[in-house]
Amino acid sequence: MAYAIAGAVARGEPFAGLTVKQGPVLYLDGENPLCVAKQRLWDLGIPETPELRVWGGWVDPPAPGPNHALLRQYARDHRPLFIWDSLVQFHDGEEQSATETRAFMKHFRHLAHVGATILILHHTGKTATSQEYRGSSDIKAAVDMAYVLEAESTLMGSVHRLMLRNFKGRYAPGKNFGLEFVNRQGFVACEVPDRRENADAIPIIIDIVAANPGSNQSQIVALAQRRGISKHQVEECLKHGPFDRQRGNRNEWLYGLAVAQLPNLPAPIEEGNREIEPAPAEVVASMLTTSCS
Repeated sequence: MAYAIAGAVARGEPFAGLTVKQGPVLYLDGENPLCVAKQRLWDLGIPETPELRVWGGWVDPPAPGPNHALLRQYARDHRPLFIWDSLVQFHDGEEQSATETRAFMKHFRHLAHVGATILILHHTGKTATSQEYRGSSDIKAAVDMAYVLEAESTLMGSVHRLMLRNFKGRYAPGKNFGLEFVNRQGFVACEVPDRRENADAIPIIIDIVAANPGSNQSQIVALAQRRGISKHQVEECLKHGPFDRQRGNRNEWLYGLAVAQLPNLPAPIEEGNREIEPAPAEVVASMLTTSCS
């Protein structure tokens, strides 16, 4: 998606249904090898243009961080878009340290002061408190706009649809964006899915976990996608739904139904000399009152 933004700005073409002002772009790629960068530009249908330059690890010297005199001068002279991919590759300190992160983020702010527009890619974390971004809270405090990028993949694993969900807007209200990938054309705007769709996904995830106790998230996602449920929906349901989890042998989370969280079930009905337990369908119906959204 970042390469798609770079191509749109370099050529002055719309992105996500928005008008784009043309300008020079410098993409500082600390994540990908040259072959991947070329493949992404090809898949997005971005032709070679002098307004888009990619500075990756295959260049000697490698791409620098924001505290570089050459970049400051380039920002003053050309008012470019700088894209750093990703923050952790260029951060010279500890991203969990508020002091070190605050000092590092000030370099980006200085580039913005002298004329550049800054886009920084950063990773989310694995814990419940780092689903928007990982590291020090000074990362969020330093930026003007912040989005979480959610990917929906096909059964073959390729990216199909992206959702940009805003969680900070310093100067204007944020807006969510839906993007659908079209090979050799890039991303086109699409409707942003309503989070309420997770309420329709929870009974399916419950059914899958009940039938496959001890499955990890990847296994549950694979089974859910066959039934039309996206990876993101699975993640949201597993996070908020009535599930127990425990660490597996490879340190992954294994999921089961949280029996302790179920509402009280009706007492067994006596029929003759035996008791009839509530049918499985009745158990599931009781659990559906728990929403994952």
